[in-house]
Amino acid sequence: MKRKILTVLLLGLSLYHCNGFLIPKDKQNQSSFLASFLGLFIGNPETSRSVSAEVGPNGGTLQASDGSFSFEIPAGALAETKVITISRNVNPNGSIPTEYNSTSPVFKFEPEGLKFLKPAYLNINYEQGRLPEAGIEERSIGMYYVKDDSTLEKMKKVSVDYSSNTIKVEVVHFSFGVGLNIQIWLVSSGIITNPNPVSNIADKVIEELANYADYGYASVSEYYQANAAILGPFINEIVDVLGTDPVTAAFPTADFDGDGAPNFEDPMVASLGPVISVNSISASNVSTLSGSILSTEIQWKSTKTGTYSIRKNAADCNSGTVLYAGSVTANVNQTSGTILASSLNLGSNALRICVTSSGVTGFGVATVNRDDTVPGVTIFPSGGNYGSVQSVVLNCSDVGGAGCSKVIYTTNGTTPSFGANCSVNAGSVYTTSIPTPNQTTTTFKVRTCDQAGNQSIVYSEIYTVDTVIPTITINSVLPSTYLKSGQTATISWKSDKEGNYLLKQGSSCAVGTPLTGTNVSGTVAANESVTSEIPVTSLGAEGNKTVLICVANLIGTNGSSSVAFTVDFSNPVISTSITSGTYSAPQTLTINCDDTPSGCHEIIYTTNGTSPSFDVSGTILNGQLYTGSIITPNNTVIEYRFLAKDHAGNVSTELVRNFTIGELIPRFTSFEVPGVAISTTINETAKTITILVNKTTTPEYNVSYTVENASSVILTNSLPSQIPFQQNDSIPVIWDYTRKLTKELTLVSPTGNSVNYKIYTIGFDVRINTPPASNLSTKTSANIQINGWFSENVKFRIESIHGNVDLTQCVRMPYGDEIQYHICHNIALFPNPNGYYLDFVVTDEAPYKSYKVQKATKLIGIKNGVGFENGEIPYCILHYPTSMNVQVGPTATESNWIYSRVYYPNVTNNLINNTLITGEIGYGPQGTDPRTTESWLYFPITFNPTTFIDNTNNSEYAGKFKFQPYASVYTYSYVARFSIDGGLNYTYCDTNGNGSDYFTYGQIYPELQFSPTLLGTLNLTQ
Repeated sequence: MKRKILTVLLLGLSLYHCNGFLIPKDKQNQSSFLASFLGLFIGNPETSRSVSAEVGPNGGTLQASDGSFSFEIPAGALAETKVITISRNVNPNGSIPTEYNSTSPVFKFEPEGLKFLKPAYLNINYEQGRLPEAGIEERSIGMYYVKDDSTLEKMKKVSVDYSSNTIKVEVVHFSFGVGLNIQIWLVSSGIITNPNPVSNIADKVIEELANYADYGYASVSEYYQANAAILGPFINEIVDVLGTDPVTAAFPTADFDGDGAPNFEDPMVASLGPVISVNSISASNVSTLSGSILSTEIQWKSTKTGTYSIRKNAADCNSGTVLYAGSVTANVNQTSGTILASSLNLGSNALRICVTSSGVTGFGVATVNRDDTVPGVTIFPSGGNYGSVQSVVLNCSDVGGAGCSKVIYTTNGTTPSFGANCSVNAGSVYTTSIPTPNQTTTTFKVRTCDQAGNQSIVYSEIYTVDTVIPTITINSVLPSTYLKSGQTATISWKSDKEGNYLLKQGSSCAVGTPLTGTNVSGTVAANESVTSEIPVTSLGAEGNKTVLICVANLIGTNGSSSVAFTVDFSNPVISTSITSGTYSAPQTLTINCDDTPSGCHEIIYTTNGTSPSFDVSGTILNGQLYTGSIITPNNTVIEYRFLAKDHAGNVSTELVRNFTIGELIPRFTSFEVPGVAISTTINETAKTITILVNKTTTPEYNVSYTVENASSVILTNSLPSQIPFQQNDSIPVIWDYTRKLTKELTLVSPTGNSVNYKIYTIGFDVRINTPPASNLSTKTSANIQINGWFSENVKFRIESIHGNVDLTQCVRMPYGDEIQYHICHNIALFPNPNGYYLDFVVTDEAPYKSYKVQKATKLIGIKNGVGFENGEIPYCILHYPTSMNVQVGPTATESNWIYSRVYYPNVTNNLINNTLITGEIGYGPQGTDPRTTESWLYFPITFNPTTFIDNTNNSEYAGKFKFQPYASVYTYSYVARFSIDGGLNYTYCDTNGNGSDYFTYGQIYPELQFSPTLLGTLNLTQ
């Protein structure tokens, strides 16, 4: 489609910078043409219009209200929100070169100097005017930045719609912008006749024709022929102005007129003078800076032979500075020679090559730019710490006019460098944005080089990027999440990522308070187990505490995990629903526990008088767990002891409650006389206690007993006075065949009930009627007499290491009303001549008991023989005293201490007791042999460590005799004896210092043989 064209000439639509119009000569004096021409270009100007909006990193679009343009900013183009303003019909700071024609108003993009991280897009409607549809003039339309120095920078086309006259371009930075096309018709119409703009327009046409492939043409000739109606008059006019045809000369091998002959043989317009073509320029941009491109050379040729000059910045072939001159041969390539950058002016330099042939001068122009300014670079984003991977954009800027050539960079710490002509010595060439490496620190070093070979300084930015936040795993918390005074919290943890760690108390790693302790700060490796110890004092006062384990990544972003602790320094307090006291019926007892802040955990209690307790780990050591209300038992006296523990392990003070409940009937639950009584029978029906007493001559022994529901035991057989009876009080246990009333005891309950018990003793004895010991080896049977208190169904049994025998051939012989004895005739003896002890077992029916008389007697026995292996002891002596007087009366009496010494190899020692040795002292009728006389009485003696001894390999023992009351004076002998085999065999000791080991030592020391005449003498007096 065609629209009315609105074209502004010269310098960018500025009414304040208009330099005049070029009008065809034959119409300069026609006022009607001039008026119409001026009306076409400057009449009815539109007012300036602006569109503004805030646009951030997410992008946005600005749209003119009349639809004449729109501006698209994609997401990611801006790093922060900016106010974007697009104004049209404005005056640029620079001017638009005359070789261009405006097809759109001048736009101003603000804020000035803004650069985009990725291109924005401008969509505008352009004015086609009188241009032929889709012809070369319309195709040359493009958008340009108008710089302050009146130079142009072309924007990249995205698309053009020639039918709707719309164009879309990329915008990478902000300044002035305008739509321009080549002023071809103004030259062909004779409006522009100045050689400089005409030459510039010719150069632009040459550039446009060279882009034939962009428009779908197969060759430059095809593109020319499609626009011959426009370009034919244009070429004729430039030949008229310039005196040459640079367009045809620029494409010597093309065939513009389509006749099959190339242009250099068949030019479209014959030249009036020499045609000069510039074949190449070794460097279009030069610089005087060290390391840059310091010079250039021009290769050119002329179509005619003649003389030439190369002039710098000449308006024609008669002006400017002559750099080189000489002769030229037609159609032979020429080289200008070295043109130093120092010989050129800063900026653009026009080097005019003039050739004169036959008086006619032709020229060609080569342009060389001198740029002595190093390029710069902007790096976006700047260095720093980032939690996401960054795309680093390197934008080169060059204000010297040469334009950027390369941007190179390194990320490995080395310095990028260029060689000559911007060749790369070290570094990578930047082509697109560079992602930063993750989880590391990277230094970007950047350098740029422009087309003149100028090299920038090295720019550097450091990026620390870490997108991964550490994950902390807590493996264990000890002793628990409850803490008490003196404890240390031990936390075992690990991080899946290395980093610096810090333990804090608080709500977050940002505001928490650092903790003190072991391993509470430092550096942790990935998946390394760390054990952190925090004393409870570091956590402060009681209450709930949050401990954070904070591990930072490279940029200081913390990953964390927390442990909630409860700190409790207070002991729980317990109370009961009822107090101690006496109650007629069972009570319901409820325990209350108060504790702050951890709360009560467990309550335990006992009812046996012991204190409940926990061990160090909090496990119940003594007592049972309280799980609810306790109903006290009836008819009992009971003591409850309570103890509570809170979750932190603090333990309360023990609480004791005593209760007497209901009606209590006291009773004995056990009654024992250790060391004397064989058995005790408690008859609750008769309220009697009968003690079966082993044969003894000791009148009294201490009793032990247990009771139930009794608060006291009273001795009542001494009435009318009542004496409290204690467990360590003694009772008479004199051995006698008759049943004797010994004491009467009364049990009193806490509720006042009392029960009387009568205490009886009855003697017990087992006698084996056998021939003298010397004849035992030939005896095959024996008679056994058992004395005691038995029922009619009593059974007897002997047990030994050689066998067991049930005594069934026993005859019951009554002895009074209450006691009896049994005689067992012709009991077969075990066939073992060496002798042994037996156990005698009595099994009686209720209310009697079965009991075993341990080692009651020696069933048979002879001396085992001589030697240590047969029980002999090599040495013993009745040491001190060898005689004593003891006064006896109506009560039992003790003797003085009697000392004896013994030696056995590798067993005895003066300071160390060895239980393999046992000893006794005994007394019997004077003049009898203790080895064969059964009437002797023996008492145990105990080890007496001493340093006052003749030989440290000997052991000393001591003991006393216990006597029963005697009515007359007697004289006895006494002896000591020792056994190494538990009492099966004894070695007897006299006052001469040897035992009965005659066969071992008697032959060497015959005087040391045991003699019954060398015993101690015991005199009992009243």
